[in-house]
Amino acid sequence: MQSNEILMKTFLKEALKNIRQTGSVIESSAHLSDMMLNDIAFGKNLHFVELGAGTGAMTRSLLNKMSPCSRLTSFEINPQLFDKLNKFNDARLVNVNDTATRLSDYVSDQSVDYIISGLPLANIRVSEKTGILDACIRILKPYGSYIQFQYSLNDFRLLKRTFADVNCDFTLRNFPPAFVYYARK
Repeated sequence: MQSNEILMKTFLKEALKNIRQTGSVIESSAHLSDMMLNDIAFGKNLHFVELGAGTGAMTRSLLNKMSPCSRLTSFEINPQLFDKLNKFNDARLVNVNDTATRLSDYVSDQSVDYIISGLPLANIRVSEKTGILDACIRILKPYGSYIQFQYSLNDFRLLKRTFADVNCDFTLRNFPPAFVYYARK
């Protein structure tokens, strides 16, 4: 795996090219990753989908906690960031260099236990955002969970309309400070 400094520089470079796509100028903090993954029972064999994987900050946390038979499918649209994801050498990981709008092309309906998302929803058109969330509902198992971080509460109502149960938490221990949505199908 590449050094954290190289990964941070790569993320910053890509953010400066297209901040609307990355949503931030730096990767998520370890604290944010821990907060998002805190309530998951990792001892089970689970299927995870990660949306907006970036250079793999959350990917790394997931792989470190997942059981040997769990699976992770990570989506990243940016080719340079995707290249960094491909440096992970783990048979449990499948990386997809495509948009989250095509989620259903890669993942079967009702096959996913958890979706972990870092997509910058505030920067995505409403029709595209709705399509992504509808695809998430389709691929989640009954009672599956969708966990999303954002830097605002703008999409809280949309998530409440999409999912059966939605809760929100907040952390200052990330830059920028972040809201975490916990939603259940």
